[in-house]
Formats: sequence, structure tokens, C-alpha cells
Amino acid sequence: MYTPLYYLLESEEGYRTSTPAKYWRIRSGIAQSDTSLTTEVNLALALQNYDGVESVDFATVWEQQHVKAERTGDSTANFIAWVNECMQ
Repeated sequence: MYTPLYYLLESEEGYRTSTPAKYWRIRSGIAQSDTSLTTEVNLALALQNYDGVESVDFATVWEQQHVKAERTGDSTANFIAWVNECMQ
């Protein structure tokens, strides 16, 4: 259970054994040093191709780490605004 791809990829035993959220917001900082950028890209692509996931809001952010990476504004305010948008 190290990777969510276990549940999202047809080639994995965990496929269809859980129900992913319908809405996802992923921000990936290009300057991160903790993990490869392909980690977030693979997650976003798997989610976009999973039946039942309605929206994947994915963006990469220059000169930011992976925590609180935002193109503009405050990460908390941006997240709250995104949740409110999804609930409409």
C-alpha cells in the first residue's frame, strides 16, 4: 500500500478494491527534492483514466517545493476555493 497506483491501475491486484474520491487537486513543485516529478504525473494520469473520478486539477509550479506549491495566492485559500467550486 505504498502507492495509490495499486488501486488505480488495471494491472495491479488492488484495482477496483476501493473507491477513489471524485475530485482531485494536485500541485507539484518543480524544485522539489523529495520525489520525482513523474510520481505526481503518474498519479494524475491514472486518476484521469479511472472511471468514477470526475475531475483532476493538476498543475506543476516553478521554483516551489512539493509542499504548498501554488502559482498564485495562498495554498489554504486556494484549496478552500477549489473545494467550494467542486461542491457547486
